Amino acid sequence: MKKYVIIGGTGFVGSNLACHFKSKGMDVIAIDNLTKAVGTQENKKRIESAGVKFAHVDIRNWHDVEYFFRNEKEIDAILHVAAQVAFKKSVENPRLDFEINALGTFNLLEALRIYHPQAVFINTSTNQVYGEQKLIPVIEYEKRFDYADLKYGLPESFPLDFLSPYGCSKGAADQYTLDYARVYNLKTVSARLGGIYGDWQYSYEDHGWVAYMTQMVASNKSFNRFGHGKQVRDVLYVSDICSAFEHIITHIENARGEAINISGGYSNTLSVLELLDILEKITGNKEKSIENPMRKADKLVAYLDIRKAKKLIDWEPLVPKEEGIERLLKWTKQYI
Repeated sequence: MKKYVIIGGTGFVGSNLACHFKSKGMDVIAIDNLTKAVGTQENKKRIESAGVKFAHVDIRNWHDVEYFFRNEKEIDAILHVAAQVAFKKSVENPRLDFEINALGTFNLLEALRIYHPQAVFINTSTNQVYGEQKLIPVIEYEKRFDYADLKYGLPESFPLDFLSPYGCSKGAADQYTLDYARVYNLKTVSARLGGIYGDWQYSYEDHGWVAYMTQMVASNKSFNRFGHGKQVRDVLYVSDICSAFEHIITHIENARGEAINISGGYSNTLSVLELLDILEKITGNKEKSIENPMRKADKLVAYLDIRKAKKLIDWEPLVPKEEGIERLLKWTKQYI
C-alpha cells in the first residue's frame, strides 16, 4: 500500500485530498498544527472518520518536521497544501506569513532531501507569483474585464513578480521547490493554483470569494464586496484539484522540476457580477452586496493558461463552473 502525507491536512484542499486518496486505497497521514480558527475541527473529524491518520506537526518548527519524517518510513508522496493564504494578513503580519509559507516549505524540502528523496513532492503555489500584470492590456465589457490578447490566460513562462509579502513568501516556496529538483534531482513540482472552491471550504471575507459570496447569498445576508465587480478570475472545483495531483504523481517523470498551472482556465472564468447573477438565478435570493473601494493591488483580470497541464500530465478540469457552484450551494445549505 502506498503512503501519502498531506501537509495542511485539516484545511479545505488538504482534507479533500486526504479523503480522495484514502478512497483510492492509499495509506494517508494528514499533518497540521490546527491553528486555523475556521473549519479545522470539522475537517479533522471528517478525515479521521474516513480512516485518515492524523499527526500534529507545525511546519515552521524544524524539530517537528525532522522528527516526523525521520520516523515515518517509505513515503511515496508528500502533498504540501499548508499555507497562510490571506493577502491582508500577509501585509499585517509578514513574519508569520514568511514562517508558514517560505520557511515551512523549506523545512519540508529539507526533510524530503534528507529522509525521503524517492518521494514525489507537490508544492501548492499560486497565481500571485505573476504579480500585478500592469502592462497587459485589458478590455472592459458590461459585466467583466478580459485580456485583450491572451486568449488562454497567463502561461507559466510569464515573468514572475512577487507582489506583497504573500507573493514573496509563496514565490520563494515555488522557486525553492523547482530548484530542489534541479540541484538535488528530486521529484518536486510546483502547482500554481488560481481561484479554488468547493465542498468543505469554510470561507471568510478575505479568502475564498466564491464560497463566501455563495454562503452570503444562500443565507440572504448582506456582505461587502470590493470594487465594481467586473474583476475576473478563473475558478477550479476542488475535485479537479485532487484529480490534478493524482495526474502529477502518475506522470511525475514528465512533471518533475516543473511549474504547472492548475486552474480553471478560460472556460471557467467568472467576474464577481457574473457569480452574483448565477447565485440569484439558482437561489431565487436577491444578492445584497455592499460595494466598497477596490483593494490595493487588486487585478482586473487574472486567469491561467492550463495547456501545459494537458500536455505534461494529461489533465484538464472536468467540473464546469455552473455545476460546481450548484454543488457548493448544496453543501453550504447542508453544513453552513
